[in-house]
Amino acid sequence: MSFALLYSRSLARSVAGLSARAPLVRAIGASLGLLGGLLGEMILRAVPKQRTSHSKKRKRMTTKGLKNRQDLTPCLGCGRPKPIAHICHDCYVDIRRKLKAMKRATE
Repeated sequence: MSFALLYSRSLARSVAGLSARAPLVRAIGASLGLLGGLLGEMILRAVPKQRTSHSKKRKRMTTKGLKNRQDLTPCLGCGRPKPIAHICHDCYVDIRRKLKAMKRATE
């Protein structure tokens, strides 16, 4: 088979596929008015031409990495890093343990 014959057959199939979808687009347009017709046309064409490769996706995502935290300061009680204006977790656990012991001693 020649290339022209194969091309004409594939073209005929694609035109037949579009003509099969045409009533659907017209129905959407009729129900939603002029805006629906435009939306119907866009819905049919809103597909990517090619699949996005893994490397292109990864290149796009390189800026989403973890960043260094700038809001950590050393705790005055134990010296471990803690967020600014927060109680150090280790010191909080120690204080809570001491308060529970005091409460048990008073009971």
